[in-house]
Amino acid sequence: DIAFVVQQICLYMHDPRQSHLAALKRILCYLQSTPTLGLTLRHSPPAELVVYTDADWAGCPDTRRSTFGYAVFLGDNLVSWSSKR
Repeated sequence: DIAFVVQQICLYMHDPRQSHLAALKRILCYLQSTPTLGLTLRHSPPAELVVYTDADWAGCPDTRRSTFGYAVFLGDNLVSWSSKR
């Protein structure tokens, strides 16, 4: 769920404000205080590479911009993902 807040902060990286910097500092403090938490890759019998994609053309009700995303799984493990407007 940290990915959601990072994605929200990244929406403003081209025109950041002081509130965005404060939110980023809060995220970094959280990550620094939880070094033992992390992603673990578990062995799963079918080590298949599976990719899911989706697009929502002009789906944002505020900006009417499109959203595209993908997720890459190796077995049961999520190894890469992206979401773009």
